[in-house]
Amino acid sequence: MFDRRELIKVGAGAAAACLAPALPLAATEAVSLRQLGREKGIEIGSAFHGSGSQKYLDILRTHCEVLAPEWQLKPAYLRPTEASAYDFHMSDSIMRFCRENGQKFHGHTLFWHQQPIRWAESKNFEIVTQKYGGFIRDVVLHYPDSASWDVFNEIVEEKTKFRNEFLIRTFGTKFIDYCFRLVNELAPAAKLVINDYNLECAGDWCGSKQNNMLALISSLRKLGTPVHVVGIRAHLSSRYKPSPKKTLSFIRRVADLGCDVYLSEMDVNDVLLPDDIARRDAEVAKYYESFLTTVLSHKAVKRVCFWGISDSSNWVVRGQAGDTRKRGKPRAALFDDKDDAKPAFDAVVRALKTAPARA
Repeated sequence: MFDRRELIKVGAGAAAACLAPALPLAATEAVSLRQLGREKGIEIGSAFHGSGSQKYLDILRTHCEVLAPEWQLKPAYLRPTEASAYDFHMSDSIMRFCRENGQKFHGHTLFWHQQPIRWAESKNFEIVTQKYGGFIRDVVLHYPDSASWDVFNEIVEEKTKFRNEFLIRTFGTKFIDYCFRLVNELAPAAKLVINDYNLECAGDWCGSKQNNMLALISSLRKLGTPVHVVGIRAHLSSRYKPSPKKTLSFIRRVADLGCDVYLSEMDVNDVLLPDDIARRDAEVAKYYESFLTTVLSHKAVKRVCFWGISDSSNWVVRGQAGDTRKRGKPRAALFDDKDDAKPAFDAVVRALKTAPARA
């Protein structure tokens, strides 16, 4: 969990950085992923913490149709105690950047088990609707033009249908359905997402988690719950190999239930890849191209969001992914830590060009 004082320091310069004039990109980055995605009906996005170099901000302007706060909207950061005032200043700076650059804002996230708001918990469902419902109402109405919301993040397990978290354990589908309906009432134009990890790897545990997610979505659809999108986080790992074919099969089953799919937090963890940078960059590019070429063949995939798009602002590079290299700085994203394009950028361009256009 981030130190709030450090986050405030980051946020202090965010507004000024967001207002800085745009500069032209280098010729090697002349292709706009944002425009290429528009042509195919696929939104390209990135996590964004509100600041960065001028070059990085220009990358976001040029290549991203949608931006997602990285941690700034997570419940325990926004309002850790019932007595706390909401702290919207960092997410507000991200929303300003989006508005200034004609980009969509994705709300991440209204529920996350790793940062629960214990003050909104109760065994009495009416109290939960008052407190957690009130939190959701305040946050969603603060961003009325948000294009989409992660209503739930990480609530499905590999071995059991639900994660062992208080509100999910106590109320199950009743609580999930309530939250989706509330957000839909408050933001009827927004796409509502249930987002999770381990939906893309080749391991048996991923297959089990896919089945549990499908069972949950099926039960919610039968209730008439307004769940529109399943978010596949797509943190591709060189240790726990992704399976493009199994992921595509899962996407087909999600689409059969009437939901779209977002690749919501994509990057490549190069933990086991070669130390030589040229070889490693080539391998990372292969991960991106192989996975995206396969899964983007299905028209239900409507968004690809990177977490984030450059090594200068990526959680794997910062060492927060929980599985890091022994030697050499990670190179997980499409641009390096100097915000120059890498072979992964060209790989994503190729994958987008082969994708069929969405209706």
